[in-house]
Amino acid sequence: MDKKIVLITGANTGLGYQMVRALCDSAQAYEILVGGRSIEKAKQAAKDVLAEFPSTKSTPVAIQVDVESDDSIQAAFETVQSKYGRLDALVNNAGMLLHPALYIFVSRRG
Repeated sequence: MDKKIVLITGANTGLGYQMVRALCDSAQAYEILVGGRSIEKAKQAAKDVLAEFPSTKSTPVAIQVDVESDDSIQAAFETVQSKYGRLDALVNNAGMLLHPALYIFVSRRG
């Protein structure tokens, strides 16, 4: 059976990183796309998880994706499409900073 393809944004730290760890600790095999704004940090996160779970059935793979950049999102989509042809799950964990004026407007309306 093919591995499920899972993309986790903001996966090099915090909750996203813990999700990568949980999938690597699972008995199920996944191709985990470790998404991060910095490809270097995403690569390091993937390397660290492999060191922690050397017998994992899963494969963490770094991918650069910045959810604040349409071009970056498009490039990540094209990478996933060309390499895998599908995406089985997306964990859109990365946050983004709203423009302060928009934040104030939403807060007052909310």
